Amino acid sequence: MAKNFESDLIADLIQVDKAMESWRDSGFDLSTAIGEPVDNSIEASAKLIRIETRGSNNKIDEIIIADDGLGINPGVLAQVLKMGFSTRYNQRKGLGRYGVGMKLAALSQATRVDIYTNPKVNSDRYYHAFLDLSLISVEKQKDIRAVGVSGYPEKYRKLMTYADGREFETGTLIVWSDVDRLENGGKYGNSIQEHLNELTKFLARAYRKFINAGITIELNGKVVELYDPLFLLESDRIKKMFEPDSWQATLMDESEIDIDGHIVNVKVSLYPKAVRLKKGEGGGSRGSAKKFDKLHIEENQGRVSILRNGREIYYNVIPRLFPTRIEHIDRFIGVELSFPAEIDEYFQVRNVKRGAEPVGKLKKRIEEIIDKPIRTARKLIKDTFNETAHNERKAANNHTAATQAVNIVEETSPRGRGDSGIEPEQIVEDLVADLDLDKKHDLYQIKELEKRLEDQTITITDGSWPGKELFEIVHYNGRAVITLNYRHPFMKEIYLPLKQLGDDEPSNLDPEDLIRHARLMEAAIDVLFMAFAKAENMERDPDRAYSDLRSYWGQFSAAYMRELVKHV
Repeated sequence: MAKNFESDLIADLIQVDKAMESWRDSGFDLSTAIGEPVDNSIEASAKLIRIETRGSNNKIDEIIIADDGLGINPGVLAQVLKMGFSTRYNQRKGLGRYGVGMKLAALSQATRVDIYTNPKVNSDRYYHAFLDLSLISVEKQKDIRAVGVSGYPEKYRKLMTYADGREFETGTLIVWSDVDRLENGGKYGNSIQEHLNELTKFLARAYRKFINAGITIELNGKVVELYDPLFLLESDRIKKMFEPDSWQATLMDESEIDIDGHIVNVKVSLYPKAVRLKKGEGGGSRGSAKKFDKLHIEENQGRVSILRNGREIYYNVIPRLFPTRIEHIDRFIGVELSFPAEIDEYFQVRNVKRGAEPVGKLKKRIEEIIDKPIRTARKLIKDTFNETAHNERKAANNHTAATQAVNIVEETSPRGRGDSGIEPEQIVEDLVADLDLDKKHDLYQIKELEKRLEDQTITITDGSWPGKELFEIVHYNGRAVITLNYRHPFMKEIYLPLKQLGDDEPSNLDPEDLIRHARLMEAAIDVLFMAFAKAENMERDPDRAYSDLRSYWGQFSAAYMRELVKHV
């Protein structure tokens, strides 16, 4: 008689305990994990969402998410913790889609999840369901059940009330307990405070549109204020850091791309001038911009914010999206792509909402749109750097190294003989006017200028005028005053950028920038020599007119240069 092997060919679809344990490593960190129940709260029309972590300074034991949303129907509650179940499966109108996010998010941080809900207004009927991996592993939990309970647990009840003590009319309370992934040191070496700081930044940025529309999110008793990486949405916290009416970015461009009747919105913004006044200040981490360090502007460099149905799902670099390569100054440029969930496929949206990137043709179209506004923004940033550098140079002697070298050589050099007949007092008057100094408020700077003219045989100062002259020289009593014209292309394109490189922090210097500037400077010096030759050539007999000038120029430049290299 043939043996029946059918019983040996049957197996369960999954081995539940092992599968759930493996699902714990599903790609969530604390921030993106918390995002899943927050999404559900928003879907449930919540106006107030509270997140609280409990434990010690070294470890988080519980995470509680409470909201005043519409609650969960008891007929659905038993299914909510079931993997793959969703009342909105594959729908494109809200924030969820696949029915795995909330469960995977909870399991990524904790081994037990409890849900309490009150779905009816003025009802005293509450319901509870839970999922516990430790019970599943010993086969003490084999299903998920929704059961009636008398109310929210006492230890969490305050989280389900408004500031005046009234309990939410409807709402849902989620408790992640037996949290085992969040402790000081931890798997990745982060401290608890670092996790919470990152969570705050994530909530403020990812839900900025919802916060701006009136939803309140609290984390450990503090209201989370929105953070807009484009600096277009208003925030009381950010406004306090700026002078009145100076907090908002400039919208460089806003365009729309139509895909199958659905709109992709593309925005490019240029950050407020106050945070990008001076090169080398790290976008608000050093110098005069130190007060903006809590805005973490340096993290924005080259990043793109992608919003799906108003919720940010990606904030990172998209390779080769920016024109040329990503530059240090791109931290001051905000780029936002916003799209409806109906066209998820065009952004390759993943089920854990932790990544997105536009597909080929769409990416190309976005590149074309943002190319010009980003290039324009970069130029405006550099113009501001140059303007600040020029203003600082007006207020101080920024030629110290050269002046020291020249002064040493001048101690033993033959005295000059040039004299244009202009009195020193008139020279000071002209310089004060050119530097736009106020005789009452800039008295110290004027006194310093007078002292320099008295002590130095050759004085170099900074100026700006619309003429084509690279510099002007005034001679008096064998002395000379050189005034550089900062509107001249050589000063704007070569001199100032090179000076800024020298002032910058070494960590900010890009080797490619240094090479480009070195090559540009080499060529610029060649151009200066050629321009000098052309100027000589405008004279019918250049050798007779300029031969002595060339000899003296070569003689003194050699002497000055030998001394300069000793001091720089």
